[in-house]
Amino acid sequence: MPARSTPAFAQLRHELSWWKRVRLRQLLGSRVERDEWEALAAYRGLVRQAYGQRPLRPELVADLWVQGAFRSPTGLKPFFSPARRERENSSHHYGHDIQLKRHAGLPLVGPPLPWLLEHGLKVSREAQFEAPQPWSQGYLCMGPLRAGWLRERHGQPAHAIGPWILYARPVLEPQELADLRAELGPTLLVLLAHSWDQVERRLDLPTCVAQVQALAAERGYRQVIWLRHWQDPVQLPLPPSWIVACNGHRSNPWFLDGLRTLLELADGLASNAFGTHLGYGAALGKRLHWLPAAAEQDLSQLPPEKARLEALEWNERLRLSRELADLLERSAGETSGQPELLALLEPFWGLRETRSQETLRRLLRS
Repeated sequence: MPARSTPAFAQLRHELSWWKRVRLRQLLGSRVERDEWEALAAYRGLVRQAYGQRPLRPELVADLWVQGAFRSPTGLKPFFSPARRERENSSHHYGHDIQLKRHAGLPLVGPPLPWLLEHGLKVSREAQFEAPQPWSQGYLCMGPLRAGWLRERHGQPAHAIGPWILYARPVLEPQELADLRAELGPTLLVLLAHSWDQVERRLDLPTCVAQVQALAAERGYRQVIWLRHWQDPVQLPLPPSWIVACNGHRSNPWFLDGLRTLLELADGLASNAFGTHLGYGAALGKRLHWLPAAAEQDLSQLPPEKARLEALEWNERLRLSRELADLLERSAGETSGQPELLALLEPFWGLRETRSQETLRRLLRS
């Protein structure tokens, strides 16, 4: 009999857990679905409240409702999520499952998707995240380069379906967005390198703030929105006129809708990180700006092999950062539709890979 700590036993527990959920859904039917719908609706209400108030202050707290009480995610295990929509936790980080089901016209509450969803950018061949699972038909990811690496490594289907942000929808209605854009004027969204779980990233905040102020003055941005990651300090020494935003913990099923809203309000996106958000900005036609405030990465909390892989990923991101910074400098910030920029981003984000409702529905149902 395998020891309780073996992967085989863990997989058995996982399968039994999902079997019980399927049985409960069969026995209780609409009652279970109603509870799940109410959870989604309640979180949607919180997001709507954050983005609907004036003056705009779209800050959601990162606390999670776990077993009848709010808890800080800081003390929970890495990649913990209280959500029970999908069999793989990372498949519903940032609401990826919700975005795809909604775009495909499928019920948001129902059987889990038979796919592993890669929730963020990976730029190195060695980078790993979701391991193949017996129940999965393969992978859905953003860009064709990553899809090819996954097929090569695991021998399973991997489909590039484009930037996740294009499946998101703004929290605000079109007229509300237009009115708020007119009120804010030319707006710069700032999204920096951030920590995640056991990986800590640090930067010189005063220097970064000064760089953003100089950029806004030079490019004529009247307003700055500073998007704070849920692991960043709540209180930051920022100019009082700036708008601070936070979309809460990654388990927020409407996280990407919130980010889509901020990007729709912004004319430009500034960052010091070759991260997922850059391709999102390019996909929505935003001007991209590179901030030279370097971020430092601390991998000391990771096991040695994981740290080695993350170091490879980080080094490749730094190389791509230099290439991107050079491109943006030569284009003087006029990046919309620039062929060289699109050629750099396309393999990672699949800017031309977004699926229509019908093609995505067929893929998700296959």
